Amino acid sequence: MATKPPTSLSELMTIRDILMGEIIHEYNERFEKVEADLQAQREALSAKEAALDERIKALDALLQQKSTDLATHFKDKMEEDRQSLSALFLSLGQELKR
Repeated sequence: MATKPPTSLSELMTIRDILMGEIIHEYNERFEKVEADLQAQREALSAKEAALDERIKALDALLQQKSTDLATHFKDKMEEDRQSLSALFLSLGQELKR
C-alpha cells in the first residue's frame, strides 16, 4: 500500500485560493476600505480636537483678560469712591467747624 506524501502548505494555499479566492479577495477589499475609512475618521477627529483645543485656549485667554479688566475696574472704582467719600467727610468736617 502506497501512502501519499503530506500535502505542502503551498498546495493547501493554492487549493484554498481556488475554492475561496474570490470571497477572500472580496473580504480583503472590504477590510482595506474599512481601515481607510477608520483612518480618515481618526484624522478628522484629530483635526476637530485640535480646533476645539485652540477655541478653548482662546476662550480661556479672553476670560483671563476680562477678569483682569473687571478687577482693575473695581479697584479703580473703589479708589474713586474712597476719594469721593474722603472729600465728603473733609467738607462735612469743615461745615461742622463753622
